[in-house]
Amino acid sequence: MKFEAQSEDNRMTLTGAVLLYQSKSNMGGHELKSFATLHTVSMVGERPVIDSGRPLTQLDYADMVKKLSEKDRPGMNWLDDCLLAKGDGKTMWWTRPQMRPMFFKMSNMYNGTFEGQAVCPVPGMVWMATRNSLYVYAIADTERPTAQTPLFQAPFFNVWANGEVCKGNATLPDASRREVPKEWEKMLFESRFTHPNFTEKDRLVKGADPVKFWKQMIKKPTKVFPQEKLVEVKLKISDLMAADFETRAGRFTAEGEF
Repeated sequence: MKFEAQSEDNRMTLTGAVLLYQSKSNMGGHELKSFATLHTVSMVGERPVIDSGRPLTQLDYADMVKKLSEKDRPGMNWLDDCLLAKGDGKTMWWTRPQMRPMFFKMSNMYNGTFEGQAVCPVPGMVWMATRNSLYVYAIADTERPTAQTPLFQAPFFNVWANGEVCKGNATLPDASRREVPKEWEKMLFESRFTHPNFTEKDRLVKGADPVKFWKQMIKKPTKVFPQEKLVEVKLKISDLMAADFETRAGRFTAEGEF
């Protein structure tokens, strides 16, 4: 095995190593803590030997970044103010009430569905993308929500009672783009809304048949989404942040889900 690397302009040899240590709990193997040590490397004959090390500091990290070639340096990413939380394979963000293009397609799974399209008002929304799923909810606020902001059912077709979007024939964002909010927003609003995902009355749109509601909205969109039509789901944003949310979400159902 060779312990050298060839760059564009010269040969580089192995001179140091970073070792990462992690502790595991006895319950479920969850990570408790970790730390890293920095070591020099000596050559004994043709064999590299990792010497005694010391804890890695922030200055060490900064020094290593400086020594990397420019193209290999970790870059800075702009964090949009729409982001609410990120971690554990999930990204959460919010959008203000606004006008969105919406496309509807007739379905034989629900009576009265229709074909049509228009730019329609939608309420403020909270979005959560996981590795392979998208959850959407409505909020009654027009300003940035907090962890205690109550959530409402997203009043759209193709969304289950637990907030998960039925992907159907929609195209998921590329794996490398699944942390980009706009990619998920495009997936939802550039797909075709075909039918409500459950039949329970007053559960998708309060006080209105959801098909008739959206058919009328397509025919004559209002300037803003009527907040009195939102259905509260007894969840707060903080609930979405729980590690076991996706497991618990399976219990949030409505009558006639399909």
